[in-house]
Amino acid sequence: MNEFTKMFTEDARTVTKTYNEQRYDRLLESIDEYLGCEGEECGLSFLLRDLRKACIDLKQYHSDRLDDYNAFIDLIQ
Repeated sequence: MNEFTKMFTEDARTVTKTYNEQRYDRLLESIDEYLGCEGEECGLSFLLRDLRKACIDLKQYHSDRLDDYNAFIDLIQ
């Protein structure tokens, strides 16, 4: 199989994957970026640090969205 055929086949498989399969693949890639590398900001401690930060950021983002929805509901009542 030449490189073009291989790329096309891999791309075609990606398109046919379910959302859950694609999400899992992205998770694998992200974990591998932390644990499978060497150098600065690699390893378990950095993965945990960034997971914590991501959760805090998402909590704030969703809190802000909830505040916007509640303000909108108050305006239209």
